Parts: sequence; C-alpha cells; structure tokens
Amino acid sequence: MHSFLNVSPGRMANKSLSAFMVLLAFLSAQLTYSQTNKPNTLKQPDLTTRFWIGSQLLPGYGQVYNRQYWKIPIFSAGMGAMAYQGYQMNSDFKKWQKQYLSLPFDDPNRESFKIKATEHRQSRNLFYAAATAFYIASVSDAVLVYNKGKHSPAAATILSTLFPGMGQAYNGAYWKIPVIYGGLSTFYFMVDWNNRGYNRFKTALFKLIDGDPATVDEFNGTRSSEELRYYMDSYRRNRDLSALGFAAVYILNIIDANVDGHLYDWNVDDNLSFRIEPSVFNPSQSYAQTNPAFGLSCRITF
Repeated sequence: MHSFLNVSPGRMANKSLSAFMVLLAFLSAQLTYSQTNKPNTLKQPDLTTRFWIGSQLLPGYGQVYNRQYWKIPIFSAGMGAMAYQGYQMNSDFKKWQKQYLSLPFDDPNRESFKIKATEHRQSRNLFYAAATAFYIASVSDAVLVYNKGKHSPAAATILSTLFPGMGQAYNGAYWKIPVIYGGLSTFYFMVDWNNRGYNRFKTALFKLIDGDPATVDEFNGTRSSEELRYYMDSYRRNRDLSALGFAAVYILNIIDANVDGHLYDWNVDDNLSFRIEPSVFNPSQSYAQTNPAFGLSCRITF
C-alpha cells in the first residue's frame, strides 16, 4: 500500500510566490526613488553595461559596489532556499514518476500517482522560477541603485531584457506594459495551443504507422497517414511562427525601452516651437506705394 504526502507541494510554492511579490514591491520602490531623485549633474560615462555584467557573473557584486551589504543575505538566502526546494521537489517528482511507470495499466492507483507526479513537477518549476526571480531581482536592484540620481538608457535596456516591461516602468511609460504583456501572452497561448495540436497528430501518426491493434489512435484509424502528417506539419509551422512572434514582441520591448531611455531627457518644453502663420507686412518707407503686403511668417521659439 503506497502512502501519499499529507501536505500539498502547491502550498509551499505559494509561499515562494509571496516572497516574490515582496521583491516586486521592493523593486517598484527602487524605480520610484530613482526617478524622483535626479539632481542636475554633469553627464558622466555610462558604465552600466559593465556593472551589469559584473553583477551577473558574481551575484552580490553590485550590492558590494553600492555598499548595501545588508541586501546580500536577503538575495542569497532567497536564491539558495528556492533552489534547494526545487531540488527536493525534483527528487520527489522522479520518485512518484518511477512508481507511476512501474505500475500495471489496470492498477487503480496509477492515476493517483500520475497526479502526484504532476503536482511535484509543477512545484519544482515554480521553485526554480522563484530562484531565478531572486537572481533577476539582485541584478536589477544593483543596476537601479548604481544609476540613482540619473536616467540611464542602458539601465532601461537591461531592465527590459531581464524582465519585460520593467524598462518601460523605469522610463515612466506605464501604459506600454499592458500592451507588451498582451502581445506576449497572446503568442504564448498560440504556441501552447499549436504545440498541443502538433503532439496530438504526431501521436496518432505514430500509432497508425505502428499498426498494432492494441495501440489504436484517437481517430480509430479513420484518418490516413498523409492526412495526419499534413495536420501535424500545419500545427508545427503555426507553432514555430507563433514562437517567432513571441520573440519579436520581446525584442521590440527591449528596443522600445532603449529608444525611450535616450529620449527621456529630450527637451519638449512648450517654449520650443516652430510656427507658420499668415501675416500682414507694412511696406517699406522707400516704396512709393502704401498698400499693405500679405504673406506667411515663420517663427522659431527656443
């Protein structure tokens, strides 16, 4: 008789998500602080890219450089704890999966073992994602604090590379964030939907080619191999195109953050203007005629 875990691994994963929400709030505060504290200083060479690379290669390097040593234990403990929990969930997942595969097809507990294996796999992915989030938060925090008091196009580019939409938040273009995630989520759904269709017809094709009566495909042999191959290739092509669309939105998000970062300090004051308007010109005193002249005047204000 096999025993099941009493505590659902999803509850443990929810705790990691709560910690991640705290990190998001912390980064939002950093974004706000970096935008509201901009003293007028001479422009210095932007070494943000070098600083970013150093923070990536050696987590905690940015916090040491910024002299915020108290943050190092927070990010390190978060990454370590989430990675360890992910490792434990992965071990449990392999155990449940091994037991599931070892059971005969007519065993009544087979489906229960499959469900438990799926739960542990999902929790493993969540914990690994949380560990990655702590790593990204560490690098983002280092870049934000390093650029405190100035607006860096490189920082906007890096933030959107690490986390889509964060560069737009750094630039103050918050309205673009729903557009970015709308595009990403749409293409992600299209990739997933077409991939499921591809796997469906691929499995049916393999079963049909196998020819074993015990492995009849879901269409009960009513579709030919050419028809199954056609639909399989169609779903695969649409999946690949959707993946390219997802990558395009992600790249455009980075380019947009970079362009907005360069234009952030562009002078758009109302005193800057170029106006063309009709005018009435008085004739020169040397002219004998006294009739007014009509024309256009160009006025540049700066």
